[in-house]
Amino acid sequence: MMEIVLFTLNAIVIYLLADWIVRTIESKKGAVLRQRQVIFFAVFLVLALLSFNILRALLTTAAT
Repeated sequence: MMEIVLFTLNAIVIYLLADWIVRTIESKKGAVLRQRQVIFFAVFLVLALLSFNILRALLTTAAT
């Protein structure tokens, strides 16, 4: 049950962080990105893959 809560909280943090990254890129550029959804998805995907793999490794080592 605790894993479900951790993964859900992780997903929320990833979403907020990806949004912040895209908004930061847009503010430095001074305009809205043309393919904002695609860039958001790419950032979100990279963050998700990294963080979920780290969480899985930490939870696996903690369980042993």
